[in-house]
Amino acid sequence: MGKFQEYQFRASQNHLLMGGTIGITEEQEKRITALVSERETGLNNNGNKCKWTENKIKELEKLDYNQKNPELPKTMQNELRKIHRSETFNRNFPFTNRYLQKGIDQEKEATGDLNDYIIQELGINCFLDTNTVRLFNKYFQGLPDINPLIFKGKNCGFDTKCSWSLDTFPYSGDALDAVYEYQNQTYMDLSGAEMWITAYVLVNCTEQGVFNEKNKHFYALGMPGDAEHKNWDALIVKYREVEKMLIFDYDRFIALNPYHQIEYTRTEWMNELNPVTGELGLDIPLKNRVVLKESFKNEKVLEEMRDRVKAARNYLVSLEEQTKI
Repeated sequence: MGKFQEYQFRASQNHLLMGGTIGITEEQEKRITALVSERETGLNNNGNKCKWTENKIKELEKLDYNQKNPELPKTMQNELRKIHRSETFNRNFPFTNRYLQKGIDQEKEATGDLNDYIIQELGINCFLDTNTVRLFNKYFQGLPDINPLIFKGKNCGFDTKCSWSLDTFPYSGDALDAVYEYQNQTYMDLSGAEMWITAYVLVNCTEQGVFNEKNKHFYALGMPGDAEHKNWDALIVKYREVEKMLIFDYDRFIALNPYHQIEYTRTEWMNELNPVTGELGLDIPLKNRVVLKESFKNEKVLEEMRDRVKAARNYLVSLEEQTKI
């Protein structure tokens, strides 16, 4: 049996399997029924006489073919083609950007802040245990961030998401992105948990991340090397803007990066006035830096996901046949 007939899809991949319609849509099914009725009765949906034309014949033939030979959605096909070539030719197709990199680098920080938030703001004593074991079952695989524990009376796991900056941090009333809903359903199926929480945590950017953003302005302004350069003052303004955008806990950032050349002094940072609230300081309180989105195990959704896995495996096998010599 080929490896693709039992391929286990990663939790992070599954949303790409779920979009679009396999074969024809419900509207297209209704159109087939209507066309067949017109062909047999000579009447349209309104009961009026109508002609059976060449265009209608071609339309029905095309719909009938697509119904009998269902095609996978393009997004799903593209992901499966990438998986096939990656697995077949032992190649990775890495994708990263500053947002993903922050999540990787700051996972430990996010878990620590999440644990503190649960204890301090929710009044629940718990210890979040970081998971290091990849889980597998018949259909899926995944590496959850945190091992499930009893939370609010349910067996519950957590997955942290480090927002890049305040403008990408969600509000509590925002719906959970479908990407993470399918990921959470996968983790629950793998672990046996009945509840999973996506925890958005606004943590400081790493020193390297802050440096990289500052560097963009350094080069854009002509690489000012000292106060004699015409753009020196503008550069310092930009550096301060970067610090304000990417640091949310000043003392924590300094504690971890004591040698970073930060433009804001602690006194300036702690005493800058918020003109709206009237409060002093640029730190954002922990209670405003964590948003929890709950998912509950849904067997109907999981069954749909398993059906997509079966269709995906068949497509992978067909690609495998095309590469055989």
